[in-house]
Amino acid sequence: MPDNDFGPLVYMAHHDPAVILGLLLIGSSAVFFIHIQLKMMKAGYKTSYTFFKKPLSPNGWDSPGQYLKVRAEHNWSPWPVYFLGLSLLIGTVVLVFGLLRL
Repeated sequence: MPDNDFGPLVYMAHHDPAVILGLLLIGSSAVFFIHIQLKMMKAGYKTSYTFFKKPLSPNGWDSPGQYLKVRAEHNWSPWPVYFLGLSLLIGTVVLVFGLLRL
């Protein structure tokens, strides 16, 4: 692979790492959301299936709230939901800040 294929990415990382950090944080929130969805599906909650059938339906987006409601029954940690919200919020702020600096 030639060195110039990664040139724009390296340039962006050197001159404005906030954009890349923001995208990484938003991506990590997606990983937390999928983790929550899969845990809910394994436990048998059918509201989580609707997210994978119709991602824009409101039934799929209430899974983090339902996860917090049923986590005590299954002895789950609440931290995936907290990290989901925190990484999404901070990632969005950092991404907007980085894009405004370009």
